Amino acid sequence: MAGEIPWGPDCLAVAGLGVIAGLVCYWACTWLKRRFAYDDSFGVHGIVDGLTGILLAGVFATASIGGTSGLIEGNPHQLLIQLYGVAVTLVWSGGVTFILLKLVSAFVPLRVSREHEMEGLDISQHGEALQ
Repeated sequence: MAGEIPWGPDCLAVAGLGVIAGLVCYWACTWLKRRFAYDDSFGVHGIVDGLTGILLAGVFATASIGGTSGLIEGNPHQLLIQLYGVAVTLVWSGGVTFILLKLVSAFVPLRVSREHEMEGLDISQHGEALQ
């Protein structure tokens, strides 16, 4: 029947994944950001929550949906595959980002001046004016 909600173990696994990922994201927003003193929430949602979801897919994967079981169904190897994917992605994106930032910094500064930052970047960089 179209539109029927598939209640059962698969639905509970998805709900569990969402709850865990939400709690990890909340922790990252409230504690991790202050610990490392950065003010950008995108890093929390894009990195912390994304990585959590990738790893939890290796925990909650079920053979009845994707053909591969995860840790809960007795396949710890899938979690290791997910972890390997995370590590490769972090090394690759970190390395490429470092190289590109070094290249760009050879031509232009990567930070604005303290005066421009205190004035506000909308005003100093984009020419916006308060009316």
